[in-house]
Amino acid sequence: MKKIKAFFSKSLYLELWLCIIEALVLGVLLYTLADKLNSRVVDSTWVKSNYVPTRTEQYINELQAYINENNLSSSDQLEIFYWYKRHPLFYFYIEKDGKIIYNYYADYTADDAATIKEYDKELEENSYLDYLYTFTYTISLADGECTLRGFEDFQYELYNILQNTSFFLCAALVIFIITIRVRKKIHYINDVTSGINILEAGDLNYNIPVKGNDEITHVAESLNSMRIALSQQMENEKKALQANNSLVTALSHDLRTPLTTQMGYLEILKEHRYKSSEEMDKYLNTALDTCHQIKEMSDRLFEYFLAFDPNPKRSEDALEELGGMDFFMQIISEFTPPLTDQGFKFDYNMPSSDFLINVNVDDILRIFNNVFTNIDKYADETYPVEIGFDANDDYALVSFTNKIRTTPRKNESAKIGLISISSLMKRQGGSSKTYITDDTFTVELIFPAKPTPSL
Repeated sequence: MKKIKAFFSKSLYLELWLCIIEALVLGVLLYTLADKLNSRVVDSTWVKSNYVPTRTEQYINELQAYINENNLSSSDQLEIFYWYKRHPLFYFYIEKDGKIIYNYYADYTADDAATIKEYDKELEENSYLDYLYTFTYTISLADGECTLRGFEDFQYELYNILQNTSFFLCAALVIFIITIRVRKKIHYINDVTSGINILEAGDLNYNIPVKGNDEITHVAESLNSMRIALSQQMENEKKALQANNSLVTALSHDLRTPLTTQMGYLEILKEHRYKSSEEMDKYLNTALDTCHQIKEMSDRLFEYFLAFDPNPKRSEDALEELGGMDFFMQIISEFTPPLTDQGFKFDYNMPSSDFLINVNVDDILRIFNNVFTNIDKYADETYPVEIGFDANDDYALVSFTNKIRTTPRKNESAKIGLISISSLMKRQGGSSKTYITDDTFTVELIFPAKPTPSL
């Protein structure tokens, strides 16, 4: 038995179904016993000698009161029929001076006079049905006294009432048993929910209790695993932030050295403290070199902050609607000449139709600057760089594919160029993807777009 219980406890579904089946079996057994008891009550002497006569007397008094209130006569069969429809299980006919003036067979709202007369005749001729009639009373109409005869089905009514009551009581018992059986699970669910609330409040040291071996247990175990992973991730992020702050501090400090050098040479040039034009050119070249150093370092700082920015999307005011191909080709034409001078070649795969994009021009320039900077550093110039375009009704795609050099042409600065591209693309409402094989690198820029309106 313990093995069977252990098997069902491994699944909350099986455990619940077992509980439901047990409760239903018990409910059916109790309902069967109640049905037998109800039958005995309905067939009891008390019901026949007290309950049924009392109800019959009540209905007859109500009928007499209805007749008196509405001053009904023997010709008002329709009004009597309306009263009969409101009092089911009470069947009667009314006889006056040897003739039937109301017959429970007839529908006085639908049957014609000939049909009603035929029903009356049938009732008069079938005197052998007298055994059905359980009561005979004298009632008073506006035009004289009449005989009321009929039968009732109050025992059937009482049986239905007892059966419905038994059904609802047994159903309530089944629900109660199921509730009692699953209360432990409900309490455990509440424990898990409380644990989740504690974790949401920020206490990642709280361990959710693990009980049993069902799906709720697995949820608790998963939450504990997630808590541990999240705690480790937060710790790693904290260390990364400290490292990033150190990097920013170092880069900021590095900016001071070339800036101080540049200021010194510019002061020499301003005060003309040089001996020849060759010495002046030397000072100018040195100052220009330090300008390039400062620019490179500032670009590294910008890329760093951008890479770890929460990437808020640009507002609509900061975006411009532009013709996609004209805009992209114009930017590409500005970045390709220096690489062409180094021996690079570019192959273009043009789209079949133009498209419109909403972008921030400054962000796009930075994106393409990162792309072409990576090409300059890592692409093999002996193979052409493939630039592809694709567009549909929802997006436009620009891809750059190049062969990877065995040895990079330049050392990578902050190693966050691709992160910067991804961050800038998110600001446009787009995205970026990279694909790297043994000798090939591809970056895809995906922009929200729409077709160019036809003229």
